[in-house]
Amino acid sequence: MERTQQNILYRYYKSSQHKIYLVRSLALFLFIVALAVAFQHYYIIDVQMVPRFSLSWHIPFNLFYFSVWLIFLPLIEWSDTNLRHKNSRVINRIIFYLLLPITFVFVHQLIATVVINLVLDYMDLYSLFYQRMLRNPWIWEDFVIYFLIMAGIGIQDYQTKTDIHLFRASQLQSQLAQTQLRALKSQLHPHFLFNTLNTLSTLILKQDNSEAERMLGLLEKFLKTTLNENEKSEVSLSEELKFIRHYLEIEKVRFKDKLVVEEVIGVGTITARVPVFLLQPIVENSIHHAIATKTTEGIIRIISRKERGNLVLIVEDNGPGMVEPRKKKSKEGVGLKISRERLVQLYSANQSLELNKSTMGGLQVVIKIPFIEVSVLRTSES
Repeated sequence: MERTQQNILYRYYKSSQHKIYLVRSLALFLFIVALAVAFQHYYIIDVQMVPRFSLSWHIPFNLFYFSVWLIFLPLIEWSDTNLRHKNSRVINRIIFYLLLPITFVFVHQLIATVVINLVLDYMDLYSLFYQRMLRNPWIWEDFVIYFLIMAGIGIQDYQTKTDIHLFRASQLQSQLAQTQLRALKSQLHPHFLFNTLNTLSTLILKQDNSEAERMLGLLEKFLKTTLNENEKSEVSLSEELKFIRHYLEIEKVRFKDKLVVEEVIGVGTITARVPVFLLQPIVENSIHHAIATKTTEGIIRIISRKERGNLVLIVEDNGPGMVEPRKKKSKEGVGLKISRERLVQLYSANQSLELNKSTMGGLQVVIKIPFIEVSVLRTSES
């Protein structure tokens, strides 16, 4: 229902836009024609006429005479909608292409005849109208203007339909992208939840109730954050780090002092916009492949910095790293694969995710995305 209302409002908006453009274009065209005809009559056609009418008559009269077509415009539009488009019967086409032009020209010349007769008292009304309709060598101008208006209405209608088609296509593309993002996000947490519940069951079996209770509290916070942020596609880096800290607190219950987390957050990066849940699968990947396999202290370092209009995020560890660099794409696992796909969905080619050797000897994941501050994005959205 909401999308239908958006389509209706957008159609009305674009139709109004094109209609305003049509009226302005027609008014300018008629203004130029009116001046051209006024000067033509004064300097060429009326030279031998007695009495000869002045420019002070020709210019105002022709401006009025041609501007009458602006009054006819809504009627021609109505005829175009209700006769030419809604019904393709032959009789309707005859009316639209033959009878209506004659009717509009008839009324147009009748208005001109009445004005000339009243203002100038020139000839009697019947004779003047007969001369303007049947003995007027310039009557073809009216028919040309009518069909030009009809062509303009057709172009306006085509542009409106094209805009609506593009708008609907963009809506569908956006809907598809959102659906794909939701599908990708739904794959983020199964491994984590499995490991958490497994740890929780171990604590219960060991009758370590205080740690089990603490882990349940942390899990509750984590799931609440997940539910609150699930409908968003992007959040501030500050919110993302808060979410990651909740996640790592849970993991610290599993690994205790074995897990050490370091943060090196660059100045001004905390307000940057990032994809929601971007870091969690990457950090989870480090825990699964680096921390879980170590018998000594495992370190995870999260770094952020601004670099040439981009936000650079780095997650690195002191694990075994990439044993087989040539096969790293096949070895990077579900979490990194999903992260790559999400970045492509959100930023197309304006992003990158690279796997390098960490300065600590383990794996380093480097992400680059456009740097956009939350306040800037909110301003543009409002």
